[in-house]
Amino acid sequence: MADPDDQMRLMEMRDLLSGQSWWDTRQYRVLPPEGIPMHWSRYIDAGLAAIILVARHFLSTSAAELAAVILWPSFLACLMVLVLAHGTARLLGTASAIGAVAVFLSWSKLGGEFVPPRIDHHNLQVLCGTALFYLALVPGRAWVLGALGGVVTAFSLAIGLELLPYYATIWGLMALRHAFGQANTGPWLLGFGAAITLSAPLFLAGQTPMSGWATPWCDVLATPVMALGLVGVVATLTPVLAGRVLTGPASRIATLVAVTGVGLWLAFPLPGQCLAGPYSGVDPEMRNIIETNIIEALSVPTLLASDPALLGRILLPPLVIAGLAAITLWRLRGRIGPLQATALMQAFVVTGIGLGFSLLQIRAVNLMTPAIPFLAGFLVYGFTLIPRESRVRAPAAVALLLALPTVVENAVTWLSSASRTDSGPEASQQPGLRGGSCRTPTAMAEIARLPPALMFSTMNLGPAIITYTQHSVTSAGYHRSFDAFWNGTGAFLTEDALRAAIAKSGADYVVLCADSRIERGNPWTASLIAGEMPDWLTDVTLDRTELRLLRVDKARLAETSP
Repeated sequence: MADPDDQMRLMEMRDLLSGQSWWDTRQYRVLPPEGIPMHWSRYIDAGLAAIILVARHFLSTSAAELAAVILWPSFLACLMVLVLAHGTARLLGTASAIGAVAVFLSWSKLGGEFVPPRIDHHNLQVLCGTALFYLALVPGRAWVLGALGGVVTAFSLAIGLELLPYYATIWGLMALRHAFGQANTGPWLLGFGAAITLSAPLFLAGQTPMSGWATPWCDVLATPVMALGLVGVVATLTPVLAGRVLTGPASRIATLVAVTGVGLWLAFPLPGQCLAGPYSGVDPEMRNIIETNIIEALSVPTLLASDPALLGRILLPPLVIAGLAAITLWRLRGRIGPLQATALMQAFVVTGIGLGFSLLQIRAVNLMTPAIPFLAGFLVYGFTLIPRESRVRAPAAVALLLALPTVVENAVTWLSSASRTDSGPEASQQPGLRGGSCRTPTAMAEIARLPPALMFSTMNLGPAIITYTQHSVTSAGYHRSFDAFWNGTGAFLTEDALRAAIAKSGADYVVLCADSRIERGNPWTASLIAGEMPDWLTDVTLDRTELRLLRVDKARLAETSP
């Protein structure tokens, strides 16, 4: 049930436990012997490894690994429930916490990140983002809440940069709230600024060797992000520290904008090279592969044309909840307290930012995940204000139930299925349209029967092969290696491309998934599956049912290579 990222995370953790250096995150079984560089944080590996080291005292190694992939996301899910329930209850009341938790449990894009075997990094990032959402709102000792928020933000950025726009949004909103004189925002910003200034370098030093501290990576916590963070600290704390001079919103905002502009101008040589995001240093051809082959990197228009059902399941649940929350806010105008109004403003801004980024890449829906459960809690809050004798109460209860993400997702799935049925039975009967991935126990057992070898496969199959067999592979979807990306995508487009890539990698076998929509949708790989192949490939599939296994004749390959 794991996806390639979960499988690769398991491999990274296995390598750590087998003696690979904490500072060395290369995956040596992809394109051996050099391997491919990975940009992932070791901090998650440490959490998984801790569970396994304890479990090994009572269980076999495989059972200990199973325990880890069950306990780790389950533990994070428990923390998420506590954060949502406590934060929403503090702001809207106990009943509202039920709505927030219900959305978490029923939205596959959110709660689905916290179920076994999700061990990559998205769940921990969403947990950190949600914690900051409430730390910026709940009453308490402001400087302590801000300091906790700074540490949470720095830790999340050390894990990955996907939520960077979200953290910048919360930080900016707090600065604007201070500009308009909201109580306790100054101490909050002081605590946040001090904490992120101290903790971010420590988190960087904890996962990056000293020789790499100055390397300007755009895909991890490194000098470009550190420079942006420093600009943010100076810009947001200047109005706070100059509070006796800057006494009005206009002067504070002007100062904030001016210091930010000057800071970005001075720091531009570092973050400027990352304007295109984490793929700034990536070859344009690889960037095109990422943007056209990785589902989570696709834009909304692309998904609308290629897989509207998937787009609906991802995007409709938050839009339905946000839309109903906006209607509820309009009906309750004048009855909302100042703290609740601030919380709703923050939630709607975060949702808007997430929606805007998701139009470019659907993975950006994660940016709005901290806000949607709170908006669902607000819907329940609005429902509790409806008098019991009101005729609106029953329709409102039905609307709440219909707004549950699982209901919306199932409705989209049903409509999609009905649409395919209406278009004709042949749409579901064509060979290969079931979209098998071959990441199954049967397929892996079919490969594992061979002696250790180097397997040339499509991109999504590579991590599964190294996780469940003794073989090495030539492809995996990680952007620091162009060859690993190309081998799993572009190399399968034509015979010449495949021949050149296999000759370069030295692969022993070509592995194709017999029931894959991707393989069967490509004329060249479809012909290989059908048995039409060049003389430098020999079909050795034998009794294997899920795979087509083709042995490379390296002598003939050398003769035919230009």
